[in-house]
Amino acid sequence: METRRLEYFVRIVDAGSISRAAQDLGLAQPALSQQLAILEQDVKAQLLHRSRQGVTPTAAGRQFYRQAQIILRQVAEARSLVTAAEESLAGTVSVGFPNSAAAILCLPLIARLNAEHPQIELQITEGYSAVLTDMAQKGQLDMSVLYQETPPPGMTITGLWIEDLLLVSPPGSALGNRVPLDTVARVPMIVPSPANSTRIALDKCLGQRGLSANVALQADSLVTLKKAVQQGMGHTILPWPAVAEEVEKNLLSVASFADASLHRTVALCTPDAVPPSPARDKVAATIRAIAADALVTGRNLGMRPPA
Repeated sequence: METRRLEYFVRIVDAGSISRAAQDLGLAQPALSQQLAILEQDVKAQLLHRSRQGVTPTAAGRQFYRQAQIILRQVAEARSLVTAAEESLAGTVSVGFPNSAAAILCLPLIARLNAEHPQIELQITEGYSAVLTDMAQKGQLDMSVLYQETPPPGMTITGLWIEDLLLVSPPGSALGNRVPLDTVARVPMIVPSPANSTRIALDKCLGQRGLSANVALQADSLVTLKKAVQQGMGHTILPWPAVAEEVEKNLLSVASFADASLHRTVALCTPDAVPPSPARDKVAATIRAIAADALVTGRNLGMRPPA
């Protein structure tokens, strides 16, 4: 039974006339009469007495009229609650993104929120995971995407994806698409400082084999790392999202490691001290949805669901 027909019935009873109710509703009288007939057929009872003077409810109609009013009030209250909930999806939400994860998440997040919840104002900060972790722990961010397998102190995490770290080389590199891990001990490497999550993963994997990277230069700048490699100064380690555009333009080349699993976990981290709110929950849910969509496409080399 449609609530629309309940509304029509109540309007007819209140007006005392089908033609008057039809005029008030902006409907053709035959169409309103048809809706009434469907309603009476649905409840298997005559609801109105019809006469030249108009209509009056039958005994069943009076009972139905009272119940219809109750139902319509409940529907109106439910709609008000939904509207109130939607209106509460407002305010400023600050989110941190590492540079490579931002390439997958940032623009889709902005687009979806602008389209679906324009009253939410995003404040986006991009930077290295270690810097973002510190900001989040200090309460300077409502949430942050970080490279973490376990929760940092005072934070709750939700895994988004696992990404392989790739050897990034100058365009036309002769190393091939798959290389042994010890390649990084033989070729000049341009890498971030030891506190960077990529460097931590690289040093850990190499250390398990008694190896170390052949470090020619350290730079905590994604732009500098990529430009230096493009100009043939060496090689670096980065995930696919950080170099996808350059690889597709033949400005860089990438190779996966044939004998090692060099990877890191990308997670959405929320400080426990930050009070929950509908707007923050919506932003977090949207980030998770975008990450899930990115996994489904399969376009990101070495990207897979979290364990």
